[in-house]
Amino acid sequence: MKYKFEIFDNDLWNEILISINQQKMRSLMTMFGVFWGIFMLILLVGCGFGFDNGIIGQLTSLESNTVFLFPNNTTEPYQGYDRDRIWMFNSDDVRSLTGKMTGRVDELMTVNADDGIEVRYNAISSTNGLIGITPEYMKVVPQRVVEGRYINQLDVEQHRKVCLLGSQVAKVLFGDDSPLMKRVTVAGVIHTVVGVIKRTNDNIALGGNPTESVILPITTEQDVMNRRGEYNFLSITNLPQYPIENDENLIVNTIKERHHIAPTDDNALDVFSLKAALSSFLGLELGLTILIWIIGIGTLAAGLIGITNIMIVTIKERTQEIGIRRALGAMPSKIIQQIMMESLTLTLTAGIAGIVAGVWCLYAIDIFMSGGDGSSMTLIEHPMITIIPTISALVILVIGGLLAGYYPTKRALKVKAIEALREE
Repeated sequence: MKYKFEIFDNDLWNEILISINQQKMRSLMTMFGVFWGIFMLILLVGCGFGFDNGIIGQLTSLESNTVFLFPNNTTEPYQGYDRDRIWMFNSDDVRSLTGKMTGRVDELMTVNADDGIEVRYNAISSTNGLIGITPEYMKVVPQRVVEGRYINQLDVEQHRKVCLLGSQVAKVLFGDDSPLMKRVTVAGVIHTVVGVIKRTNDNIALGGNPTESVILPITTEQDVMNRRGEYNFLSITNLPQYPIENDENLIVNTIKERHHIAPTDDNALDVFSLKAALSSFLGLELGLTILIWIIGIGTLAAGLIGITNIMIVTIKERTQEIGIRRALGAMPSKIIQQIMMESLTLTLTAGIAGIVAGVWCLYAIDIFMSGGDGSSMTLIEHPMITIIPTISALVILVIGGLLAGYYPTKRALKVKAIEALREE
């Protein structure tokens, strides 16, 4: 008579629980190996996904067809000018670049920045950074308007004496009170506060940290600092069909020629390409993903190998028991079923526990890295594990657990019952 497989056989499960209970330490060791393997896989894959959401996600959300330009002191004498000369971008540079790149430029942004500027409200004062901007600044340095409004084009065109306060500056000057439409003194000039802002990307800055700065329309800032027509920083964004890297040499040569900088003086002008940075991070992401899966799968495989080894030892020790059961008429299929179900029970229980622990750990990392409100960008943002790798890992564990019980038992059943009874 052929044995019928019954998963809800009470006698079968009683035997399984008794067997596991008799070998508590070995069962716990088996389960820990499986638990640790799937826990590490969930944790590593989830953190890899969080890395994609973090720096990679924030960079891809920006306009990558952009270069940033920063002036430095010259390091070589040229055309009668000494080295260590201080220079700045100016309005003629903007007009020259716009003319030479007609039809290709989507946006050319200018920024000014200064440190150590006194900001005062009544008897309270604070020393902060000062940033002069155009409305496009928000596209380059992601910010959130906490209260009020942002700088607009009319503010720039009309040289309005308005300002934005970083949230930390507003806290120092006004405490919990609203600063909107209050008048503050910036570098000795009175301005009206029209908004409060907070930077939302801690890894991207241009001219300083907006959260800790006072921001003016760039024309107003030039008036206050007496630097009309001069800029600390430039950024140029091309239209999507015109790769910015094709124009980098033109941009650099134009700037150097206009400011009498030696063509070989590479230190006098810093050029940062967002596309190049993104390419580097994408390469890092690919390498990290491969490494994560190698380590994760290796850890999971080590857990399965541990199960197999322990089951081999367990079956070896139970050879006499198997011989007695066969001598009493137990069918080989039922013996195999019990051993496989023991292995599967340990594997599945530890696997589910590892998945739950891994998901909770990712949740804790998410809260810790984001500060609980997700307002700032971090290296790892919203780590999580999708259903496909989770189910795949669990299926691998189930199959591995079944095989770990099946093959040692199958080998033990090949031993004749009388020889099995003689095993010690």
